[in-house]
Amino acid sequence: MSAFDIARGSPGGIPPIPSDHAAKRVVSFCCDPHSGWRTYDLAGTAARAAGHFDTVAPRSLLWADILAGQLSVDNLGEFSLERRNRLAQRISAIPAGKDLATFDESERDAVHKLCTFGYPGVWAPKSTKVSSLYRPRAVPVLDGYVAMAFGFNRDRFSEGEASRRNRIARVIDALAAFLDEHRDQMIELRETARVSVRDIDVASDLRLLDIVIRCSQDDLLERRGKKRNVWLDAPHRSYEPDPVTSIPVTVSDGQNR
Repeated sequence: MSAFDIARGSPGGIPPIPSDHAAKRVVSFCCDPHSGWRTYDLAGTAARAAGHFDTVAPRSLLWADILAGQLSVDNLGEFSLERRNRLAQRISAIPAGKDLATFDESERDAVHKLCTFGYPGVWAPKSTKVSSLYRPRAVPVLDGYVAMAFGFNRDRFSEGEASRRNRIARVIDALAAFLDEHRDQMIELRETARVSVRDIDVASDLRLLDIVIRCSQDDLLERRGKKRNVWLDAPHRSYEPDPVTSIPVTVSDGQNR
């Protein structure tokens, strides 16, 4: 398996990632109870099956918080009916059953438009954490780690208008091209991860690539209380997903027994 050269052609972007490092990071992410795999990927899959992503509701933005979206009360309060309509229209324009790698130019343009949805305080780092749950095979999570991985400052998916749109379009097109050109590599990554993570198929190829980028970029950073290569050097954990079965609550008759 060759290295993951995801940011090729992006000055200052993340260097090629050895394939064994990419696989180790995916497994570490899926086996870490605090990573977002249980709360975002597994819970999102169960919620999608239950029909929760058939509509855009006033509190749909809260899904971003389970992937460190840091939403505020103001963010929710300003998610107006007009904005919900606009988001729903942009989601509806994207085919639900296709992978980003197979999109034609007009379909990729629809992804560009969805990923630039937002309003003051809610731009791509927050909004794509929600919209990717509606269209997980087509919409990447465009947070600060992805921005840095492609050679931008971590806030560059939030700042500017035309420039932000151009950066987002460039990254989406680069991800689509990588996935299209490296399908065998993605199959091998998935098969390697499946040995340790039995639920790996809930993640689309795009989401697996998201995880590789996020963990690899995080491993390059060092800050107070956080060393480099925390995902790559993580100790082995057994894969123990939380059950997603809903537990019924019984109605009490008010009498002590």
